[in-house]
Amino acid sequence: MRVLCSLGILISINSVIQAQLPSNSLLYTHEEIPSINILIDQDSLNTLYLEENWYENHEYPATFVFQSATETDTIENIGFRFRGNTSRDKIKKSFKVSLNTFISGQKYQGVEKINLNAEVNDPSMLRSRLCWDLYREYMIPASRSNHVNLYINGDYYGLYQNIEHVDDEFAETYFGNNTGNLYKCTYPANLDYISEDPDDYKLAPWGTRTYDLKTNEELDDYSDLAEFISFLNLSSNQDLECKLKDYFNVSSYLKVAAIDVLTGNWDGYIYNQNNFYLYHNSLTDQFEYIPYDVDNTWGIDWLDRNWSDRNIYNWSQTGQPRPLFNRLIDIDSFRDIFSWHIQRILNEKFSNPNYAEYVENLQAFIAEDALNDPYRPLDFGYSEDDFTTALQNAWGGHVDFSVLEFMDLRELSAQEQLEFFEIAPVISEVEINFDEFPDSLKFSLFTEGPFADNVVIEYSFNNGVQENSSLSFNGNNYELALPLPSGFTELEYNFRAVHQGNTRWAYCEERRIQFDPSELVLNEVMTSNNLTLDDEFGEYDDWLEVYNQTDQILDSDSYFLSDNNRSQFKWKLPELAIDANGFELFWADKSIEQGSSHTNFRLSASGERIYLFKKEDNTIILCDYLSIPPLPTDFSFGRSSDGAEEWILFDSATPNASNGGSLSIQQESLAYKHPYPNPTRDMVYFDVESEYKLFDSSGRMVSEGRAQDVDLSAFKPGVYNLLLHHRYFKIVRI
Repeated sequence: MRVLCSLGILISINSVIQAQLPSNSLLYTHEEIPSINILIDQDSLNTLYLEENWYENHEYPATFVFQSATETDTIENIGFRFRGNTSRDKIKKSFKVSLNTFISGQKYQGVEKINLNAEVNDPSMLRSRLCWDLYREYMIPASRSNHVNLYINGDYYGLYQNIEHVDDEFAETYFGNNTGNLYKCTYPANLDYISEDPDDYKLAPWGTRTYDLKTNEELDDYSDLAEFISFLNLSSNQDLECKLKDYFNVSSYLKVAAIDVLTGNWDGYIYNQNNFYLYHNSLTDQFEYIPYDVDNTWGIDWLDRNWSDRNIYNWSQTGQPRPLFNRLIDIDSFRDIFSWHIQRILNEKFSNPNYAEYVENLQAFIAEDALNDPYRPLDFGYSEDDFTTALQNAWGGHVDFSVLEFMDLRELSAQEQLEFFEIAPVISEVEINFDEFPDSLKFSLFTEGPFADNVVIEYSFNNGVQENSSLSFNGNNYELALPLPSGFTELEYNFRAVHQGNTRWAYCEERRIQFDPSELVLNEVMTSNNLTLDDEFGEYDDWLEVYNQTDQILDSDSYFLSDNNRSQFKWKLPELAIDANGFELFWADKSIEQGSSHTNFRLSASGERIYLFKKEDNTIILCDYLSIPPLPTDFSFGRSSDGAEEWILFDSATPNASNGGSLSIQQESLAYKHPYPNPTRDMVYFDVESEYKLFDSSGRMVSEGRAQDVDLSAFKPGVYNLLLHHRYFKIVRI
C-alpha cells in the first residue's frame, strides 16, 4: 500500500466557519488508492457506449464493489451512467454511480451518489485534486476527493478522480440540515438582477435551468434566491458592506475567490459564470457558496488567455456582470480581507517549498496507476513522459503551463498585484444560544484572519448603562454566557475583535435581542398524534398552534419557528394574515414539500424546547418559548386558556380553536397542590390518592399506578417528570 504524507502545518488555530467538514472516511481515503468495480450486464454496458446514448442519463442497474487494503464492500441494485457535459464524447468516459436509484435511501459511507471523473483534460491527473484539497484545507465546504482505480466487469478502465456529489446529503453532512433550497448554478449564472419575480430566475434563454433547484423541487419556490440577488445588485455599498452577511456567508466566499484566482479557475463563477452551488442554510438563514468542477485550473486553458498573470482584482470578464465578486472587491473592507487570504495562501502554499514537495509526492503516489491506465493516452495522445514531466513541462495545446510552472508564475504576478497591509481579525460568525433563557444568553464568536488579541462584547440592558465583557477563547472559538437581569426586555450589543491595535466590529450598527410575548405566542402543541387530527394528506403528524393575542391582524412573514436554541431562523412562517385573537396551526413533520404549513423540523414526544422568533432589521425578538414535557399519545399541551401563563395537559385537543375544551382537566389541575417534598431522596407525596405516571429524563415511563405517594429510592439521582392530575411536575431525585 502506498501512503501519501500530508502537509499538516498550514491551518491557523482559529480558522473556523459554520460548515463542519467531515473526515475523508474510507471512501475518500488519502492513505491509499482503493478500487471500485462495477458489475453490469454486458448488453447494458454495450448499449451505454452506443454513440446515440452518450448524452442520455438513463441509469442501468449494476453492482458496486469497493475494495481497500482492509475491506471489500458490495452494494447491489445501483444505477450507473455517464456524467459530464463536454466530456461525453471522449474515449475515456466519466461516470455517475447512484446508490439510491433503485432502492430509496440506499447509501455507502453516508453518500447516495458517487462521481468518477476521467480527468482527460489534465496530463498530470492532479489539478482538480489539488483544488479540492486547497478548499478543504482552508475550511471551505467543498467536496471530498481522492484517486481510485476503476474496473468494469473486472476490466481495468483506469485511474479516476472520486469526487463527492453535492446534494441534500452533502448539505446535511456539511451544514447540519438539508431542508433549505440547493441551487446548481451553471452557465450563465452571473447572479445579475433580472426582476423581482422569482420565476424569472428559473430558465436560461435556451430553456434549461440556470439556477437548477435540487431540493424542494415540488415547491419550486425561487423567492429566496430572487431576494438575495436583488439585495446583492440593488443595495448601496454601505448596506452591502453592513448587511450582506445577513444573506450570505461572505467570509467563506472570499476564501473561495482567493483560491479561484490563484489556481486559475476560469470555468467557475468569477470569469465564466458557471460551476457552483448555492445552498440556503436553514440554520443560519444565509446562502452558502459551494465550489464545483475545478479541472480547468493550474494552467489548463481553452480560451486563449494567460491565467497566470491576470489581475487578481480584475479577474472577471470585462463588461460582464459578476456582482458577487466585483461588488465585494470594490468595497475596501471586503477587498482587504480578500487580499489577506491571497497573501496567506501565497505564503503557505505557492511560495512554500514544502507545498511543491507535497505536489511532487502526490504525483509519485499515483504514478504507477496513472501509467498503467489504458485509456489515459487515447483522447489527447498523452505519453508516459507527458505524465512524468507534467509538473515541470507544459504539454502544449490546451495546457499552457505545467503545474509547478503555473504556481511559480502566479505567485510572482500576484505578489506584484497585491495590495496588502495588516488587517483586524475577521468576525466570521456570531452564534446566539437561547438554551438558558431567561437566566442567560450564550454567545459563540468565530474569527478568521490574524489571531485576535482580545474579543469584547459591548452591551446594555433595557436602555441602561453600557458595559463590556471579554469573551474567553476555548481553542476553537470565543465564548461568553451573559447573565440576564430580572425583568429583561432588551439587550443592545456589538462585538469588537482586536489585533495589534487594529479593531473590527462585528456589525456596523448595534444589534438587539428583545423578549416580547405581547403579540404572537405559542398556544398548544401535540408531539404524538395518532388519531386526533390528520393533515391534508391524511397523515397524523405533530402539530403546534400559534395565537394572535392582539386586537389587530398580524402579518406572519417576519416570524420564525425553531426547535434549535442556536438557530433563530430555522423555519419561516408563510405569508399569512392571522386574525385578531385568531389561531394558526402548523404541521411539525419535516415535510416542507407538502406545503407552506409544514415545518422543516419534527417534535419529540419525549420532550424538547421550541421557540417563536420575530426578525426586524437589526433586532431578534423572542416572542415565546416552551419546554415541552414528555406527552402521551393524542394528548396536547396548551395554555389553560388562550394566551394564559399556565400550561396544562389536554386529553381533548383544541387545534385551531380556543383552549378550554377540556375544562374538567383544567379545573381539576388547579385543585391540587404540587407534590412534595421536591427535591427528594425517596418519597414524593400527593394530597389525595391519584392516578400517576413517572418518566425519566429520556421520556421512558419507569412507574405508574394509583396511590397517594410514589417511592423514588430505587431510581438513580436525576430529573424525573411526574404526570399527575393531567399536569407535569419536574421532580429532582437527589
